[in-house]
Amino acid sequence: MSTIRDIAREAGVSVSTASLALNGDARVRPDTRLRVLTAAEQLDYHPSRTAKNLSSGRTWSLHLMNPMRDAGLSSTFFTRFVRGVHDVVAALDYTLALTVLDDEAEADEILRKLVLERWADGVILMNVSEEQSFLAKLLQHEFPHVLLGHSTLPGVTSVDSDNQAVAADAAAHLLAQGRRRLLYLNGPAPHAFVQERATGFRLAHEWAGLQAAGSQVQFGITSAEGARARVRQLLEGGGTFDGVLANSDEAAIGALRAVRDAGLRVPFDIAIVGINNDDLTEYTDPRLTSVELNAADLGRVAAELLIRSIDRHPPERRLVPHHLVQRDSS
Repeated sequence: MSTIRDIAREAGVSVSTASLALNGDARVRPDTRLRVLTAAEQLDYHPSRTAKNLSSGRTWSLHLMNPMRDAGLSSTFFTRFVRGVHDVVAALDYTLALTVLDDEAEADEILRKLVLERWADGVILMNVSEEQSFLAKLLQHEFPHVLLGHSTLPGVTSVDSDNQAVAADAAAHLLAQGRRRLLYLNGPAPHAFVQERATGFRLAHEWAGLQAAGSQVQFGITSAEGARARVRQLLEGGGTFDGVLANSDEAAIGALRAVRDAGLRVPFDIAIVGINNDDLTEYTDPRLTSVELNAADLGRVAAELLIRSIDRHPPERRLVPHHLVQRDSS
């Protein structure tokens, strides 16, 4: 196996110059760098990751933490988000590790190892609720991080959709079609984005000169079966609504099934809109209207912000645009 000394000898330069050239240092003349790179290719040289870690003071590893609790890994949103992160970090020679947690209680121990034992250079956090004790610890130790979502803590770097506008746009779309009794199947109340979307739902009603009753927003819906059961329960209890907004496409599909089971027609009797624009929206019957959150872009921006955080740039918050994709369910 070739070493950097072999490369230096073949290129006719010092070991330090060979190292600088291989690491792209601007102080190395272009012709010298070419000789070093040519020698490295001829000798099939592969640099030691351990040596790179020691010389740079970095692990060249990043973590993506997803406290599962109320969210799974099978959605198109998650897949697209991870792909966006990977596209950025792989190009910069970082490895990406996924840490899946049953709940946020496990996060403290994992973060302790990340921060104090330097398992990674930085972390991206998903599905974080308002219980943010470990976010405070990241700030305390000045550990590079990015939150997918919103935090009330100052100094947290984050990327997100404009969640208030996401729900407002979806609800306004239903109201513009003459729907006046909307039901919102929202997610778990402890999450900030869930509360922001609830606010957007109410705002859309205000813009239309209406007022959304508290019962129109149903919290805690996390699955297709949960949505199906809730809609069935409401319909059997005499509920009268002509439009449904669901916090995910999975929940929207569950609602669609409950409406069909009740002998009602979508969208004629009840129109349905989801959020995320998962791949399955094109294959439901009828095809599902949904809000595209551009998950891959969210992932790419999250990765870019994390690299900037590692390079000690000040904290930032960025929003990624969304848009409504209208199909046959509304």
